[in-house]
Amino acid sequence: MSAQSAHSLITAAYGIALLVNVTVADGPLSAYKIVPRSVHRIIDWLFVVALFAGAFLLDVDQSTQTTLVGVGIAIVVIALTTNYTKKVFGRS
Repeated sequence: MSAQSAHSLITAAYGIALLVNVTVADGPLSAYKIVPRSVHRIIDWLFVVALFAGAFLLDVDQSTQTTLVGVGIAIVVIALTTNYTKKVFGRS
């Protein structure tokens, strides 16, 4: 989306921040388990606030605003349906 946006730096910055958040969180598919899941939950919601704030407070065009709101809504759905507790597997 950032390549086609008039404000490509803004959408690319949000995208890079999202990738870093996913990469360093303690999850089953993360590359580096640096950030615990409880902190990752908070970062997810802060990211949603940042997306909505950027969409409405930054001077961006309509397509960039729609992209930021759409990604924010997608992350809200993901955050609400994610179980942030760590699964413990026991041996039988």
